Amino acid sequence: MAHNVVAGVFASLDAAERARGRLIEAGVSESCIALSADLSTDDIAAEYPGQCFTNQPGQSSEEDFAEPYADAAHAGGCVVRVDLGAKQDGAPVEVLMRDCGAQQTTWRH
Repeated sequence: MAHNVVAGVFASLDAAERARGRLIEAGVSESCIALSADLSTDDIAAEYPGQCFTNQPGQSSEEDFAEPYADAAHAGGCVVRVDLGAKQDGAPVEVLMRDCGAQQTTWRH
């Protein structure tokens, strides 16, 4: 079953954390939100040096979804990824991320 997944690229960790907080305030479960910072500060990403965010274990292998933000994440941006499951609409999450300063967003549904 397909999941609605929305990702936003932010210029800084502070901006990404603010977006994460706003998502939680809006009712998105904290367990559905993943935040990945640049490789130098992200312990999870640092375990797999030389691989971009999309090649991390547990990430989708669908290139059409990942490609738009993978380079930005690898270059030092922060990515906030929200997995809404199959039933929730991702459009409001995408709008909220843009309102919080996401430089770009992508939505797979």
